[in-house]
Amino acid sequence: MKIIKDRKVTKGSSTHILFLTIGVCLASGMQSMDTFLSGIALPKMMGSFSTSHDEISWVLTAYLIAVAVFTPLTAWLGRRFGRKRVLLTGIVGFVVASTFAGRSENLLEIVACRFVQGVFGAPLVPVAQQILLDAWPKERHNIALGWFSVGMMVGLIVGPVLGGFLTEFYSWRWNYYVNIPGGLTAFVLIFFFVSENEPDKTRNFDLTGFLLLGTFLICLQWVLDRGQNQSWFQSNEIIIAAAVAGCALYLFIIHIFTARRPFVDPALFKDRNFTICSSYLILNGVMMFGFIALFPALLQNYMGYPVLDSGLILTPRGIATMFASVFVGHILARIGPKPLIFAASILMGTSFFFLARITPDIDPTSLVFFISLQGVSFGFFSTTLTASAYSNLPNELRPDATAFQALSRRIGASIGVSVLVAQLLRYQQTNRSMLGENISPYNDRFRHMALPDDLNMLDQSGLHAFGKMINEQAEFIAFLDCFNFLVWVCLFTAVGAFFIKSTKKKA
Repeated sequence: MKIIKDRKVTKGSSTHILFLTIGVCLASGMQSMDTFLSGIALPKMMGSFSTSHDEISWVLTAYLIAVAVFTPLTAWLGRRFGRKRVLLTGIVGFVVASTFAGRSENLLEIVACRFVQGVFGAPLVPVAQQILLDAWPKERHNIALGWFSVGMMVGLIVGPVLGGFLTEFYSWRWNYYVNIPGGLTAFVLIFFFVSENEPDKTRNFDLTGFLLLGTFLICLQWVLDRGQNQSWFQSNEIIIAAAVAGCALYLFIIHIFTARRPFVDPALFKDRNFTICSSYLILNGVMMFGFIALFPALLQNYMGYPVLDSGLILTPRGIATMFASVFVGHILARIGPKPLIFAASILMGTSFFFLARITPDIDPTSLVFFISLQGVSFGFFSTTLTASAYSNLPNELRPDATAFQALSRRIGASIGVSVLVAQLLRYQQTNRSMLGENISPYNDRFRHMALPDDLNMLDQSGLHAFGKMINEQAEFIAFLDCFNFLVWVCLFTAVGAFFIKSTKKKA
């Protein structure tokens, strides 16, 4: 194979591009899958390490903080040392850290391994995406990004099912060992089929910008991950973290517009499409990952689905997203982004609207249909936003753009989980109060109603039984209220579609 330090060499051979695409999609899919594998294994890990729920949550928090902080750094690393070297180093470090995480004997060891895993996992998505865009001709970037979304979706599909299977029938440790074969395959394909770019050894590192952005991201992630457990702003810990995050962000914005060679090039945000689409990717993360944080719990705790079955119920959502991503990649250039984003928002809102009206005894076929509808809309939404964001950007800004978009998705996921869990608890309290105020022996509705003996409101056991029923109903309805909340988010995104510049090719 001819290796030339010119990114155009990969555009000559379709076979070359095919293997390159498989390699980078494996690398990015491995990172997306790992979050779900770890999340499913947490209950078993609590038993192994004899820890509380709050303590074991550091397994996820350490990983998410590391990914958030080091994702923006990948743009500078790729320019300074070469994208291929950075991606290969990231894969090796990620797999080694995964192996040691699987062999951990206490909480401190696995938290440390997960932090290291996040550091090396940070470049897997943005650098892989940049290599893919450099390899494919610009007129076919929509198709390339469609296939890249497929790679990400494979991780989201396989993660919950594979994680549940390995945890249930083997051990939570296998959720980390499973990264080894995928990482080795990705390493071999990238080593042989990716050409290295010429490193820019003259580019200085903006330490001040990195420290300010890193401080903001650490504190933001801290607030989002620990806010619910610490009662949000009733806790001094959360107040201090939020204040530091706000100050760091303010100073970072001032810095990037005044420094000679800032950590993030402010020219990125002068492009309207990039700014709007990146903001909407945050909303996409809110809807996608916020829903994932709630729906399995609804299926398992209130609708009687086993862990493995709940993962299978969600699988068609990912499959629909994969097919929609590939399809939209072929039609985006002809239709343009506005109608696709508008249609995706309406479809997504329709899915959440019907899911907000389900009952515990709904048949699985209807659930799969509503979830698949949501999957189609996510495929349209994500691929269209990503392609439109890059449509007018010059090539020299692409490293910063891919890093910032990966960061937008990560922040959106964290915000989505935190906001929807907080909304869920608030709705539960409201529903419990509304339902509970009607339960009284003096209520005329109950005076002439024949109630079973275990619901006798004149003794403590009857009132306790009523209280249990109220709690169950209040909690189930709270999930539906959260889905109604997401309907309004979808309507907001539908309106915003008209502010994106069309990239449709003129005949």
